[in-house]
Amino acid sequence: MVHRDGQAWPKRARCLVVVALCILLSCCGAPRQAIEKEAGPVAEPTTETATAPAEPAPAATTIPEAAPVPTPTAATVNLSGALAECRSAFPDQIAQAVARASCMIKATDLVRPLLPFPELLDRENALRKALAEQVQTRTMSLLERNIQIQKLHSQLLEEERSRLSAAPADGSKPPLAVTQWRQSNGESCGRLGGDSGTCY
Repeated sequence: MVHRDGQAWPKRARCLVVVALCILLSCCGAPRQAIEKEAGPVAEPTTETATAPAEPAPAATTIPEAAPVPTPTAATVNLSGALAECRSAFPDQIAQAVARASCMIKATDLVRPLLPFPELLDRENALRKALAEQVQTRTMSLLERNIQIQKLHSQLLEEERSRLSAAPADGSKPPLAVTQWRQSNGESCGRLGGDSGTCY
């Protein structure tokens, strides 16, 4: 028994050393990257003669702006998946109403650039935020909140249909995320137990 433990100890010690080195390396990398980012690119040294006048630094030595974060394409946006993550992260619809609504608003922001009239979604999210505060402070029931969201969503869809019919016809199929938003918050969401994947 002692002999077996004696053989296992060096293996454990090596594992601990490897883990410690990995932690140290990961800790050193982040500060170095931050320092390099603040310092910006190093300018090439220039040699000037005594008779030549000093020239202004070229524009290329300025610190470059951060590259813009690529926006998700219409094909990659999955509204249902993003909303499911919010429901999982904030399961209590009353005690966590504000945090849950903020998560839902952030999830629907992915759909915003894909909608023909994104201001309609903005109106829905403004109501979503206001109602969440009332639900969390218990000045409004969850059922009443669901009814109000369902009614507004229905009105917004009707307004969108009206505006689209007045615009030139677009034969292209809407992205999946847009269809998911349009099919959300149906009449069933305004009833008791209306917390399916399309009610938010």
